[in-house]
Amino acid sequence: MSGGRSLTRALGEPSTGPARWVLAVAVFGAVMGASLSLGGVLANSGWFPRASIVVAVTLFIPALLRRRPGLGPFAPLGALAGWLLGLTLMFFPGTAILGFIPTTRTVRAALDLSAEASAVVMGSVAPAPTVLPMIFLAAAGLGFAALLIDTVAVTVAMPAAGALGIVLIMLPAALMTDKGIGTAGFVGAAAGYLLLLGCCRWYAPEGRLRNGGNAAPSGTLARGAALGAAVVLLMAIVPAAVPGFTQGSFPQGSRLNGSNGPTRLDPMIALGSDLRTQSSRINLTYLSNTNTAQYLRLSTLEDFTGKSWQPTPLPGGLSSSLDALKPAADANAAVPRTETITQVTARSLDSEWLPAPLSPTQVRDVNGRWLWNPSTQTILGQGASTEGQEYTVRSEMPVLTPALLEAATLPPRATLNPVFSTLPNDVPQLVRTTAQEVAGKAATPYKKAMALQEYLRSDAFSYSLDTPAAEGYDGSGMQVLAEFLKVKSGYCVHFSAAMAVMARELGIPSRIAVGYAPGAANLEVVQRDGVTLFGYQAAGRDAHAWPELYFEGLGWVPFEPTPSRGSVPAYAQEESDSGTDPGNIPLPNRTTAPETATSAAPTTTGAADDGAAAPPTGGEWLLRAGLGLLVLLLLGAPALVRSAGRRRRLALVRRGTGAVAGAAPDPGRVPGVLAWRELLATAIDYGYIAEPSLTPALHAERIAAMLGTGAPPGLALVRGAYEEAVYSNAAAGTGRDDLADAVETVHARLRTRATPWQRLRATLVPASFFTR
Repeated sequence: MSGGRSLTRALGEPSTGPARWVLAVAVFGAVMGASLSLGGVLANSGWFPRASIVVAVTLFIPALLRRRPGLGPFAPLGALAGWLLGLTLMFFPGTAILGFIPTTRTVRAALDLSAEASAVVMGSVAPAPTVLPMIFLAAAGLGFAALLIDTVAVTVAMPAAGALGIVLIMLPAALMTDKGIGTAGFVGAAAGYLLLLGCCRWYAPEGRLRNGGNAAPSGTLARGAALGAAVVLLMAIVPAAVPGFTQGSFPQGSRLNGSNGPTRLDPMIALGSDLRTQSSRINLTYLSNTNTAQYLRLSTLEDFTGKSWQPTPLPGGLSSSLDALKPAADANAAVPRTETITQVTARSLDSEWLPAPLSPTQVRDVNGRWLWNPSTQTILGQGASTEGQEYTVRSEMPVLTPALLEAATLPPRATLNPVFSTLPNDVPQLVRTTAQEVAGKAATPYKKAMALQEYLRSDAFSYSLDTPAAEGYDGSGMQVLAEFLKVKSGYCVHFSAAMAVMARELGIPSRIAVGYAPGAANLEVVQRDGVTLFGYQAAGRDAHAWPELYFEGLGWVPFEPTPSRGSVPAYAQEESDSGTDPGNIPLPNRTTAPETATSAAPTTTGAADDGAAAPPTGGEWLLRAGLGLLVLLLLGAPALVRSAGRRRRLALVRRGTGAVAGAAPDPGRVPGVLAWRELLATAIDYGYIAEPSLTPALHAERIAAMLGTGAPPGLALVRGAYEEAVYSNAAAGTGRDDLADAVETVHARLRTRATPWQRLRATLVPASFFTR
């Protein structure tokens, strides 16, 4: 027993007032108010619910710790623990103990998701797609901001400095978007900051939680006004001093801006952000001996095994000579070819990938060191960029016809990189089913490819840059692909990925080319070495992605499944008997099959999912149950807190409170004061309006009127004990069962006289919970 009393003395008597909860709500309001500025950073508000829960859990644990004065200094550690628990519950329940206690698996999963978020951030232009990695990033950032503000404003007793945390939340919008933080973000941040200042001044002047009564001014509002003025002054000066800021002052328009420089078209990202933000500004022009504009490739995406699709790592031993280029899997030498000359001028394009038509054989006059990858037929700079480059590309493309493609029926050679046929283990059943239903019965690889292209270009699908971002399936990945096939609306990345993945499902190697769709003619015509060259240009809005499928004996063949974009090649249009007779060309299927031929059935990195959509896992059920429980706890919080506070007060009244060694006298710990406060709170719950200017006698008179005739004598008893304690400046007191019984009698009388609605409201939404 003595050990328990010693621990109680060390931790201090539990606080009974609402201060810690009010301060937690104030910090929550400040963080979520400032988070409204992220509306222009992310495509939609799908991140808000999870982020709100993470912030709430982050603030809940330190509020619990502050119940005991001895645990108050450890509130920042509690906030850190709440932050980690909240993130685990929302994003990694399947890796955690009981769904919310993190493990080493949770840490690995968090690092992987952070890496994916980094890739999206580095490759996207605001508004970024609201995919899971970005939701995680938003929730983690806001939770950490809540931890910072709670520590600075409450633990360290510097609420004005909480503005730093609010500014951190607003920085992404201020620096990365055209519209700044927006009106909603500004109003939300300002209201949240004022709420934080007011609550800290009223409930915790100089960092000491208090339960009631007025306190001397703490100087918080003055410090807050001074800090706010300093921030405004700073952000007014910075735009003029730092290059890259444009019109407006923080927070309505100042941002780091690279829009005046060259365009960066990154082939490793979802192109939706680029297409939504890039204008008609010309990125490159070119002269060509072709009568129509061409597709210009930068890079290819062939590794579909990760969360986001990427180019394969650059192999070693590549040559930097661009004089005699030859693809690794070229067309049969007997297939007719046409030579194309393309003279490219990169007017406003900064890329480490060199734009060129498919099947280049020579590149001249390009500056810097560039490596040729024969497997993907791409050219990557080594510290070099396309910016300001003028170069000439010679390429040889096989003359393809439907008949020639129809005859290419052998599986690919064994030396073809297996990455072009590999599928991950998480291919959704919808993708597999769709591939089989659309093209599974086609007799040849070409007929299968045509069936897939015609399906995606049919009236069932529509081209839209906004729908994927609005519906939350922007970007790449198998789940994104499945959602696209459900909604049937997207842009080039979705259409090309759908055809490439379904082609692999049907045994056809595939990859996604990223670059520029055929642009527009610019009316320029020149003569070079006796060859007539026609001028074309490609703008930022021409950024495009399309699939390339491999046919043994013919090499890589482009298709165009995206409706209203690009141009469908002649060989991929209506089938015709005209063209080259495959009987005159020794394709592999016309002779003995080569010994190196192998099956093109797609390989997988894991077990296939042959069933229907899998039922929720144990972790998913646990997450749902946890979310449901959290919602119930939030809805029932006022009733639970009020009930616990009533029991605690009455217990202290019955037990009595002793003076704490070394502490200043606190009349609020005397049983008479506690009993009076509980009596007032009970009356407020049942509709009594407690005017601060009234004396205890007038309060008692009005409460007696609520109780009707025959008011219990306990009301006068509690009032007398309160006045005696206050006027005698008592600092401690012995237990008073009679006072506790009197309060319970008044409570019972009020409940008896109340209507059913009043009783329900007093129980579930007690008014005293929301007042001091």
